[in-house]
Amino acid sequence: MGKFLSILFCILISNSILTLAQDCSTYRFSSNAIFATCVSLPVQNSHLHWNYHQTNGTVDMAYRHTGVSASTWVAWGLNLGRPAMAGTQALVALQASNGSEQAYTSSITGYDTRMQQSALSFEVRNLRTERVSGDVVIYATLVLPSGRTSFNQVWQSGPVSNGAPGQHALNSENRNSLGTVDFVTGALAGGGGGGNVLHRRNGSQLLEHKPFAATLPVQNSHLHWNYHQTNGTVDMAYRHTGVSASTWVAWGLNLGRPAMAGTQALVALQASNGSEQAYTSSITGYDTRMQQSALSFEVRNLRTERVSGDVVIYATLVLPSGRTSFNQVWQSGPVSNGAPGQHALNSENRNSLGTVDFVTGALAGGGGGGNVLHRRNTHGVLNAVSWGILMPMGAMIARYVKVFKVANPAWFYMHIACQVTAYGVGVAGWGTGLKLGSDSEGIKYTTHRNIGITLFALGTLQVFALLLRPKPDHKYRIYWNVYHAAVGYTVISLGITNVFKGLDILDPEKKWKHAYIGVLISLAAIAAILEAFTWFVVLKRKKEDKHTGNGAYGANGYGNGHSRSDA
Repeated sequence: MGKFLSILFCILISNSILTLAQDCSTYRFSSNAIFATCVSLPVQNSHLHWNYHQTNGTVDMAYRHTGVSASTWVAWGLNLGRPAMAGTQALVALQASNGSEQAYTSSITGYDTRMQQSALSFEVRNLRTERVSGDVVIYATLVLPSGRTSFNQVWQSGPVSNGAPGQHALNSENRNSLGTVDFVTGALAGGGGGGNVLHRRNGSQLLEHKPFAATLPVQNSHLHWNYHQTNGTVDMAYRHTGVSASTWVAWGLNLGRPAMAGTQALVALQASNGSEQAYTSSITGYDTRMQQSALSFEVRNLRTERVSGDVVIYATLVLPSGRTSFNQVWQSGPVSNGAPGQHALNSENRNSLGTVDFVTGALAGGGGGGNVLHRRNTHGVLNAVSWGILMPMGAMIARYVKVFKVANPAWFYMHIACQVTAYGVGVAGWGTGLKLGSDSEGIKYTTHRNIGITLFALGTLQVFALLLRPKPDHKYRIYWNVYHAAVGYTVISLGITNVFKGLDILDPEKKWKHAYIGVLISLAAIAAILEAFTWFVVLKRKKEDKHTGNGAYGANGYGNGHSRSDA
């Protein structure tokens, strides 16, 4: 008898665990929606799924109530004040009298409510509901109020009569359908306005087997995992969508830095015999061929599958050194004769790195968690402003402003200030470029780099040439002027060219390239107007000088009689 009871107990426990997994972590929505966080609420066979978006403070959520008849309404909501029904900002779903499924918002003002349709105190988007095999699901996007992430939550169900909701029961489950939820940490408390016993009982399972799903920023890739705190392992699946048979995919952790070199990778590809193959590869450099090799930490149950153009890599990782937060790298590239070839170096491939925390689900990426991308953007902005904008402006000052007598000798100091500032900013940009190069061993942009080195050399030469500038009336001054102008215009031409090279490498949104083109067009238009106007001034002065006998002015409006003409 005791043996029978033990077996029966084990069966009941196993069924409970399987039911929890099916109801929450492995539930498949008819819309194929994927939610990173999922909790089974303590009472009323209800479940809450969501994705929290820190950037705009919104939550994509699905409230799911199982085993619901057509004559039952369900509701879920947040109470911004206290853990109670009165004051709840609710989402309600029911079957209307014509048989259609209906979802609306209702601000609950008291316990005698009939849940009339009304606006909430915060914005709700994309509200809808569906009924699937006796489950009612309410979908919505919530704009969380006041920058908060932790709230009182209430959920309920009750009868529907003639398409209108009636008062719910007041039994134990209905009275205990309230608690708290934190959309960032996933922390859940409830089942009786505090529900400590229920929370502890269910919480250990939820924390131990909490599922995460994250859409990675680039390359149509997704990461799914369960973290097991007791043994420091992660059951994970990396999914890359829209992959052809001639493409390999890989995902891995880098224990040192956000870079490809040093990544401990899981690789999947289609072998030459047509079979799907998965193996581990320790990436030692950018010229890797991803040969099969052991990793620095243990990987179990590695396998891959291809389903409708999606490649999925499954594995259990034994996380090293007790850590839970890592740099992650993911990639794809061509397969030739069953062997992986080098991946492309476009924007998506360069930005396929970031960080992941397997406990909190925190994800950063699309450029090394922001660090590498930030340096790239800084490098681009500094060089665009210096070589691409300030240098041409300085040249325009020297050519056009000095024509006006009132601007002499102020134009000279304006010209020097502009060019020295441009040079200083350009040196800072050049320095960030050197740092990016050292951090991206193996990734080379030869033309962009060579132009940058040339710009730095010529810019430095221009600065030091000021120390060797002859007096305006010196016989060699004309040669210095020719040299200074030639090098200056060369720097401007190369600078603008390299800005466009850099934009092609960074591949930002088109608006940035359009903005820079707009700046150049504006400078060119101003230069054209000034060119015409200054020639008009020069020709007018020449005509006046013929009448007064004061001598001719040069092309820029000053002759030998004006010693500050070339400063």
